Order: sequence, then structure tokens, then C-alpha cells
Amino acid sequence: MATATITGNVVNLSVEGTTPLQLSMSLQRHSYRHCANSASGALNSLFHSTVDDATFIAEAVEVGELIEGLLLKAGGRWAPLFGKTLTVGSRRTYLVDNSALNPNGSPNHFFVTGGDGVWAKIPQFDYVAARDVRRVEEAITIRHQRQDKYDYLDPKKLAAKQAEPGGRDNPVVVAVVAARVSLGQASSDDKALIAASGRKDIVDLLRNR
Repeated sequence: MATATITGNVVNLSVEGTTPLQLSMSLQRHSYRHCANSASGALNSLFHSTVDDATFIAEAVEVGELIEGLLLKAGGRWAPLFGKTLTVGSRRTYLVDNSALNPNGSPNHFFVTGGDGVWAKIPQFDYVAARDVRRVEEAITIRHQRQDKYDYLDPKKLAAKQAEPGGRDNPVVVAVVAARVSLGQASSDDKALIAASGRKDIVDLLRNR
């Protein structure tokens, strides 16, 4: 029986049976809610902000059970698993490989590649833009938690805050300035970014709309 847990920003999957395996999926790389400190690859994927941790765990268990079935059919050999795409009940797809991308190595890594609530095949610049939108979101949240109730989402008020003495050092201003650069390098069509982040307000702010 497969089991899964989340530790920090990583989903850990344990596959039981005659060929036990330990696999992981980085939420920092593959979940919008966790991506603020992530680096990007050439192509990337992100769960939308609406996909919660309970879903990550439940679907990891499904992936594990599918792996167990494949191992059983393969007589316990794990080599056929490398590069295998598995589809869970939600119709989301996950790819199994290993962190060294070695087809002869034991599978120890899996990640989401498509389906409902997933932004798939994200170009590098678009991924960086999504990450930086999340950084703006987190910066505003932290300021609010510190009883700073300033309306950073109002473009005029944000500009006024930036113009204050020391305003350029405000964490929200810093995050916005960086995100505007990233968004300027990303695709001009923001539909996928808005769907993944759920933050049309922040994207509009960054685009000066």
C-alpha cells in the first residue's frame, strides 16, 4: 500500500511491495502556492493556487498505487517505470523519473505534467513571472500580518508609497519592481498566469492596467 506525506515543500511518496521505492515531488517547483523561492527550468508545470495539500497527498497515493501495479506486472523490475506517464482519477497526469535523469537509475522522482488545475509546459520566462507574482502576493500578506493595512493594490497609492523617503526599500515595492521586469519578459497573454495564480488584481497592477 502506498503512503504519502508533505514535509516542507516536498511530497514524499512511499511505494511498498516486493520492490519498495521512495519518490518525491517538489511543490516548490510544481505548485503556485509554494513557488516563491523556486528556480525555473526550460519547461515547467504548476498546480493552480486552488489545488490544496490534501489533493497533493491523495494523488501521490494514487500514483504510488499505479506504480505498485506496474511493478507487479514487471516482476518487480523498476526500469520500465522511467519516463512513464501515469493518469490519476482527476485525469491529471504525472511523470515518473529520477532526479539524475538516469534511465538506468531507480525511480525517485515524480511530477505533475497536465490536467485540470495545472499550467503545463510553462516557458521559463512565464514561470519566473508566476513566481514573482507569488512573491508580490506573499509580500503584501506579510505586511498585512504586521498590521500594515496600506492598499498596495491601488496603482496610485503604490506609486505614492514608492515615492516616500525609503519607499523603494519597502518589501512590497521591491517585489513589485522585480515582478514588473519578469512580466515584461513573459508572454503578453496573461490568461494562464491569472488562472494559475487567481490574482488578476496583482497581474493588472504589474501591467499598470
